[in-house]
Amino acid sequence: MGMFGTLIGSGLTGFFALRSERANQQALEQQEERQSRRRERLQELDLRLEHHRWRREHRKAIYEEFAVKFQTARIAALDYHRCCLPGAPEAAQREEIRLRGRMAYREALQTSYAVELQGPEEVAARVDDCIASLRDLLTCAEGHEARALAGALNSVDVVEMDGQITACFEDAQHVLRLFIRAGREALDRPTPPV
Repeated sequence: MGMFGTLIGSGLTGFFALRSERANQQALEQQEERQSRRRERLQELDLRLEHHRWRREHRKAIYEEFAVKFQTARIAALDYHRCCLPGAPEAAQREEIRLRGRMAYREALQTSYAVELQGPEEVAARVDDCIASLRDLLTCAEGHEARALAGALNSVDVVEMDGQITACFEDAQHVLRLFIRAGREALDRPTPPV
């Protein structure tokens, strides 16, 4: 019976040792799996952060490009207005200046589409305001050209036209500031939650 008890004791010890080893192995596998999932989450977070940085820089470049094109178009519209005034030295290049104004407007309009695609919504709304303001400025300059071609302008006409173009020019600057503010706020937002 002593030998039989030793065999049973030895068998039980082996069984418990094997069971303990399996439990340790399972615990080790679970720990490795948790660490693996943690590494995957950290990699995913790194990728999201990198994507956010890239998207922010991409948006910033598009916003800046629009602001530059907008300012170019704004100045071109003002030049167009000036060349229509009596005695303007640029009157001989009126056609060229008109075309430059229209091309600058078109380039700003095309760039505005990229801004709208990038968003967010509040920036897209501000870019629409900018384009509407720029269109008003160019329409004002075109109206002044038509008025100048229709007949001689007197000093009262010129003062009135200068007042109109100045108001449109300043409005365009105001809406550009609102666009820039909306763009800055969009770019300054913290990284989106994971």
